[in-house]
Amino acid sequence: MFIDEAKGGKGGDVVLVCDRNEGDLQAYRWQPHRRARNGAPGQGRQCAGPDGGDLILPVPPGTQVLEEGSNRLVAELTEHGERVVLLAGGKGGLGNMNFKSSVNQAPRRTTPGYPGEEGTFRIVLKTIADIGLVGYPNAGKSTLTNLLTAARPKMAPYPFTTLHVNVGVIDYTDRFDRIVMADIPGLIEGAHENRGLGHQFLRHVERCSLLVFIIDMAGSENREPWDDHRILERELRLYSPILAAKPRIIVANKMDLPAAAAKLKKFQERVKDMVIPISCYSQEGIQEFRDKLWAAVKGPVDQRPKAPAPYVEPAVAKRLAKVHAAKVVVPKAKAAKPASKKVVKAAPAKKITPKAKPVAKKAKVVAKRPVAKKKPVKVVAKKKAAPVKKAASKSKAKKK
Repeated sequence: MFIDEAKGGKGGDVVLVCDRNEGDLQAYRWQPHRRARNGAPGQGRQCAGPDGGDLILPVPPGTQVLEEGSNRLVAELTEHGERVVLLAGGKGGLGNMNFKSSVNQAPRRTTPGYPGEEGTFRIVLKTIADIGLVGYPNAGKSTLTNLLTAARPKMAPYPFTTLHVNVGVIDYTDRFDRIVMADIPGLIEGAHENRGLGHQFLRHVERCSLLVFIIDMAGSENREPWDDHRILERELRLYSPILAAKPRIIVANKMDLPAAAAKLKKFQERVKDMVIPISCYSQEGIQEFRDKLWAAVKGPVDQRPKAPAPYVEPAVAKRLAKVHAAKVVVPKAKAAKPASKKVVKAAPAKKITPKAKPVAKKAKVVAKRPVAKKKPVKVVAKKKAAPVKKAASKSKAKKK
């Protein structure tokens, strides 16, 4: 006995969903292979098979999906609730009942199901934050994040305690708003060449509207503050011109230490950007820093910090300085000679007597005799005389 069967179920799709409750992509690191369910085959008594369930993959805002090998951007999710079908499931096959007709009451024809799409992708997270904290290891970025936000990154008295990006929210209850801040691992010299941990996390600050440089003003790691600032600027510039053009605020941290005050004066002489002295230990200047952050991100546009000037190589800068410093020799204009002191008397004005109008002389008119015109002469051609007819001979007269 042949039982009529309906079509098979559709395979499940692989769907990416943007979820703001997700903070990172660690779940996909330990389970990189994901597969949606297959559709069930058609059943007897004209029952269709159920569809395979979709595979829902939640990702945080700012996630980019790149095709492995070609690095082609496949999808980018930035808004909460945004959905992207990364891979579509296969179509279910048709059972014999779909080919039934009045002529063929018991068809033996069926079609198989189609396979679903498959592929290998690389998921990259670029954190969407208003502020990005940039600094050397052990400069106080994680401590500052603990003071300003509810995030609790790891803190320890040794460098490289931060191994992944920490995102926190600064609440301004009096303004009924908030600012999102991202703390990336510490940068070192050569980070643009993938040294240390900072290179793989610099992409997180590409979306930030403001960069905050955390500088260890006390030089507790046997480094000078101005050298740290110079190296950070260089690493950002070599990594991406987008980061080099971001507006920034410099925070001088660890001002509670004794050597910080003297170094801050030298630092302000060398750096023209805005410098805010704070101390995460004594919480000195923290409230002022919060207000400056609000003004720089949410305040009026004309009061926000501007992007830095384009970088010029030192050799080129020296040449330009020499050109501007060179004096242009302009020939001096000759001074006008002073006027002589002699008084020149003006000649008396002559009286102008009106002249008599000239009398027009009468011209003599001599009448000329008219010349007689010659009459035209008509010329008539003479007619030719008619030819004289000769008398007919006698012989011709007799014949007549």
